[in-house]
Amino acid sequence: MFNFLFDNVKLYIALALMAILSSYLYLRLDSAKSRLEKSQNDLALALEINKNNQAKIKELTQRHELELRALNESNNQKNEVKERVEYVKKYIYKSNENNLTKLFNNVVDGLWDDNATSGKQNTNSKSENSKRAINPESS
Repeated sequence: MFNFLFDNVKLYIALALMAILSSYLYLRLDSAKSRLEKSQNDLALALEINKNNQAKIKELTQRHELELRALNESNNQKNEVKERVEYVKKYIYKSNENNLTKLFNNVVDGLWDDNATSGKQNTNSKSENSKRAINPESS
């Protein structure tokens, strides 16, 4: 029987090498599987972060559009004020009034009329403002 064991030495060596190789391949497969699971977890986390970032980008885009609209509106109002200032400057330049109070009242009346026609009525009384500016001593 001892002779039988020594006759098949090559077979035993081959079996041992096959066992070592199969255990090595099993360990490699196990490490590849763990790396795959880690990569899948990382991918799921990245996708979740991506969804959150898309929602934030959408919110910021909407906010940016609102801010642009507000900025556009404020620029329009600023341009209206500039036009009125230019109108007053031209009116003062073209007017030959020596009395500054009359000139001021004419400009206020003109602006008041522009404001009243545009639908934006002020709560102050036009006549009271004119009386105060024309007759400051009568109060």
